[in-house]
Amino acid sequence: MPIRNAVRIGSGRQIGWPEGFMSSVEQFAEKTTSFIRSLSENSTALRQIYFIDPARETIPMAPDSDVMLEKRMTVSKGLICKYSRRALLLLSYTCAAHCRYCERQDRVGAGLDAEGRLTDTDIRNAVEYLRTRSDVSEVIFSGGDPLTNMPGLSVACRELAKLSHIRTLRIHTRFPMQHPEAVQLDVLSTLVDSVPAFYFSLHIDHPDELTERTESVIHRLRKMGYLLLSQTVFLRGINDEVSVLDALFSRLSELGVRPYYIYHCMPVPTTMRFVMPLKHEVEIMSELRKRLSGHSLPTHILEMPGTTGKIAVPTNYWEFDPTSATDFFGNEFVLDEMGMIKGEANQ
Repeated sequence: MPIRNAVRIGSGRQIGWPEGFMSSVEQFAEKTTSFIRSLSENSTALRQIYFIDPARETIPMAPDSDVMLEKRMTVSKGLICKYSRRALLLLSYTCAAHCRYCERQDRVGAGLDAEGRLTDTDIRNAVEYLRTRSDVSEVIFSGGDPLTNMPGLSVACRELAKLSHIRTLRIHTRFPMQHPEAVQLDVLSTLVDSVPAFYFSLHIDHPDELTERTESVIHRLRKMGYLLLSQTVFLRGINDEVSVLDALFSRLSELGVRPYYIYHCMPVPTTMRFVMPLKHEVEIMSELRKRLSGHSLPTHILEMPGTTGKIAVPTNYWEFDPTSATDFFGNEFVLDEMGMIKGEANQ
């Protein structure tokens, strides 16, 4: 990676950081690629997604937090068992670029890049644990970004293929939208037949990310035989209009990518500037329900900090109480208009 002359760190300057990398002691690091910087020249949406806004990013990271209970539910380094029948394997805490709304800011960009990239030994330890869990049939590769640890991804696929009860694998990534020319398609082509069903989920938030280069990667992945999905996050000021999401989901469907989930942005202190009122999200999804085919419309999901469960949010074609939600353990919560918990869980 080329080195640029100077990068801002807080109010001072530091010589010799990699190009596209900005940080301070307390801030979630700014990290981009030359591809993103080029696209951002003509995209307000991408500038908001990737570049630090000093006036609005005044809250320090909390590296000891456990917003999604992932640390509590880690059973082996990088391996999280949070939901039934599925396991999450965080192959790397490194990303090609850092999204300002990242919900794993306590690990990604917090100095854990090298430590968080799983070694072969870490991966084999995770597989040994899964060998004892015949109830688990699906393993999800995430991070960071699993495509920043291709040797680890290869080892994981090879070892998991030896477990007869693992029938489905899934990759979750933003790499093809951030650094498409660096996607190791030759390696990915050797992994697709590891299990009966191998899903490839693209995290994409705005039509400006669907460039010619990115679409070329998508075409190649589809030809290999990957089952393509997408995930999106509702982001205030970026994709909070029906027309934007209509264009995004329609184009993804044309490319053979099934829009899978659209999330309410995790309402934690460092990401609150992106959080939309749930009511506004429901209005958008209700209109999209009228416009789009079923295969083009993702499920609207609410994840609440400190709870377990991806809660499907209804459209306005149902009568429901948007101030009340229950997680997968049966705990009931009272929510404010931004999807934040107001009261304590009722057991």
